[in-house]
Amino acid sequence: MMKDTVLDLSFQDYLERMKPQSSFQEQLVVIDLDDSMTKEDKVGRYPMQLEASSLILVVSGEMQIEVDYLPYTLKRSTVMQLLADNIIGNVSHTPGFRGYLLLFSPELKQEIMSLTSSIRFPEAGNLKRLYPEQSLTDDECVIVLNRIERIKKYIADSDHLYRATVIKNEVINLLLDITNSRWKKYGEREISFSRNEIIRQRFHELLLGNCRKHRDVGFYAQELCVTPDYLSKIIRECDGQSALKWITNAVVTEAKLLLRRPDMNVSQVAIELNFPDQSTFGKFFKRNTGMAPARYRADALRKAIHYT
Repeated sequence: MMKDTVLDLSFQDYLERMKPQSSFQEQLVVIDLDDSMTKEDKVGRYPMQLEASSLILVVSGEMQIEVDYLPYTLKRSTVMQLLADNIIGNVSHTPGFRGYLLLFSPELKQEIMSLTSSIRFPEAGNLKRLYPEQSLTDDECVIVLNRIERIKKYIADSDHLYRATVIKNEVINLLLDITNSRWKKYGEREISFSRNEIIRQRFHELLLGNCRKHRDVGFYAQELCVTPDYLSKIIRECDGQSALKWITNAVVTEAKLLLRRPDMNVSQVAIELNFPDQSTFGKFFKRNTGMAPARYRADALRKAIHYT
């Protein structure tokens, strides 16, 4: 179940709130994940929008995670790479879950991109966008796991003369190993999608960019050159719920993100989300969350103060 706090955090905000044990120069964080994570509401939690790239490795058990309103189930030996500003929500996992979360600051990400610019394959980057989750073989998982443990080791070794260089090289090697695994699985394929799959993908892309202003299926159908009924049929067949449900969930998540901001009141949030007035927004929000937006905002800001 989604937590009643929404966070829109910079990388530095996250460091201050989480105080992770393994971090490097406010550029890199490595967090051990286990099934106790749901028992501690350290940062108020989900949904969360974090200004950092991240990587999740599942070592045992399973994790369920929503990314940009799409659900994923990450099983043992699965890695997932997330982009800065992805909206993360509805995170849960099975008993006995264990894994790792790595966070990369925008500055570190840019430095890595620069250092690897001469060797990167554009096609490999496209595959990462198409397949954000990647199942690893047992051997590949061991390699990735060892890379992460080595990164943690060098983060802890503050006396190492070349600590910064070694850590960045280990991060590069880790990302290259994951890219290599994905390429071996998908790189030789001729990637083709059916018309319905293309419409589904475009719908979710449009939803990310337009849900704050458009809540009607007709807008998205018109953009995709199909009828509203046909779009709803495709989305229900592909994703198991209607296009309107996806739109509603996206608007609710955006509303929570905005209500979490101390510089915006409920009336301003209603305007930002293109509601005709605060009352209409309030009815929409309460109908879909069971809570009035003013109460949600007060609770969220109170928790934010608690975790400061």
